[in-house]
Amino acid sequence: MSSRQLYLRLLQQFRPYTGVLLATLLAVGVASLTDVLLIGQLKNVIDALNPHGIVPGTEAAGGVLATVKGWIDRILPVDASAAALWTIPAIIMALAVMRMVSSFFGDYGAAWLSNRVQADLRGRMFARILRLPNGYFDQSSTGTTLSRVTFDANQVSQAGLNVLNVAVRDSVATVGYLISLFVLDWQLAVFCLGLLPLVAGVVIFAGRRLRRLSESAQQAMGELTRVLDESIGGQRVVKIFGGQQYEQHRFDDVVKLNRHLAVKHAATAAMNSGIIMLLVGATLSAVIYFAMLRAQAGALSAGAFVSFIGALMAMQSPIKNLTKINEPLQRGLAAAKSVFDLIDSPVETDDGKRPLARATGHIVLDAVGFQYNVDDADAAPALRGVSLDIAAGESVALVGGSGSGKTTLASLLPRFYDVGSGRILLDGADIRDYRLADLRAQIALVSQDVVLFNDTLAANIAYGDPAPDMERIEAAARAAYAHEFIERQPQGYLTEVGENGLRLSGGQRQRLAIARALYKDAPILILDEATSALDTESERQVQAALERLMKGRTTVVIAHRLSTIENADRIVVMSNGAIAESGTHEALLAQGGSYARLYQTQKQLT
Repeated sequence: MSSRQLYLRLLQQFRPYTGVLLATLLAVGVASLTDVLLIGQLKNVIDALNPHGIVPGTEAAGGVLATVKGWIDRILPVDASAAALWTIPAIIMALAVMRMVSSFFGDYGAAWLSNRVQADLRGRMFARILRLPNGYFDQSSTGTTLSRVTFDANQVSQAGLNVLNVAVRDSVATVGYLISLFVLDWQLAVFCLGLLPLVAGVVIFAGRRLRRLSESAQQAMGELTRVLDESIGGQRVVKIFGGQQYEQHRFDDVVKLNRHLAVKHAATAAMNSGIIMLLVGATLSAVIYFAMLRAQAGALSAGAFVSFIGALMAMQSPIKNLTKINEPLQRGLAAAKSVFDLIDSPVETDDGKRPLARATGHIVLDAVGFQYNVDDADAAPALRGVSLDIAAGESVALVGGSGSGKTTLASLLPRFYDVGSGRILLDGADIRDYRLADLRAQIALVSQDVVLFNDTLAANIAYGDPAPDMERIEAAARAAYAHEFIERQPQGYLTEVGENGLRLSGGQRQRLAIARALYKDAPILILDEATSALDTESERQVQAALERLMKGRTTVVIAHRLSTIENADRIVVMSNGAIAESGTHEALLAQGGSYARLYQTQKQLT
């Protein structure tokens, strides 16, 4: 996406607030115009105090410029009479009031718009994140995504509005001062314009470098957020394995990179502004010299001379701001590319049209194949032509070594990934034909890594229900053997669980996950190592809750601990992405194959 396309798209974010934007820019323009008019009053003040000084060079303006000057004199009439004693102060006071009012509305409108657009962008980004496929998160770090939502969105909104604000405010000021210069002495004003081609060249050169540095800075900030996220999230592992020094080195390296890029960015911006101001200063010196010569020759009045120099000096600030506009613009464009790349990321495929109220739970895998990295020709498939028929209400356990395809198979059922080949049927229809929300409404998940939200215990149990039923919540908790420990909490079901439930034990978190699955009451259940990380007592309680949860539901169990799945209706042994054996616990032991060897090995270890 080109810079022009990015900026046009950035401006489109302000379209819903066009009225506020125009009013804000108008206020900014009026505030800037009052500054020009206040400087212009210098001529009137000095000429009023020195009515017999150098003869005004009105004729020096000539032609159209003389007419413009005449209009200004009629709008703000001032002479050397006694009326000047009150007209000039009154005009200055009126301009000051106008400046105060317009500045307030300009600043307030800018803050309102910036924060509103920032909130809109973050809302759109978060909405997109919630709908991104699992493959996106496999390839992108959490820290980078967090940086886009927090840092980049702020950069985009600030750049979009600040550039507009500066462009209007300082353009109005620059044009106003230029008109004043031409009215006062058009020959000197033309001399000033010789600066513009040099300024344009410097701005173009610096802009390209600023854009590259800004893009690098966005990536470096994402890396900084990623390191922080990993170090804080894994602080227990860092401490127990003595990784503080390693993490400190990682953090220092990424901080050093951010500092290095920030300094280079600042140096480029300073050089850009410095060169331009040097050109402005050189021109200013020459203009003052020639203006003094013209004043001595009688071509400029004392008031006109002071007003010309005052306008020329005052014009430096808006010109400086206009030359610096390239810096936030390029930073904003770099951030906009990051933000819009996320917003434009393809969401999960949901082209199913078939509604599904409640499934019976009959699942059929028909020659299912899947590969994670389809672009890598050398990557081994995760699943190879897997065919499996799971009857409604049947419990099927998937066992096998790491990388055998158990978790991949379970992830295909709720369409966290789509099959690469073959198909998966639910109640006789391809799961891709169902609406995605309807399909996932049929499935509950309990995994080893329980995810709890920093909310109340009740909210975690009823998660996803827009109208939670407290009776159902308590019933689910009782069935999951969680009611007793919940009642012991300071505020019962309204107790906050902390970040990811860190205030709870592993067994308590697991029983909350089971209660959540019971509350959902889905006909299909996926259990992914639900008891592998628990102590004996916690496992006994959780296993009892799981047996209650599995009743009447089609259940797919992923387990390494074979003692927990002996009562499964069927055990499927997987190896290298394919089914190696299938049968009941007793039948597989009798076969003396892979399952029997694995079972005996685990039995000896315990």
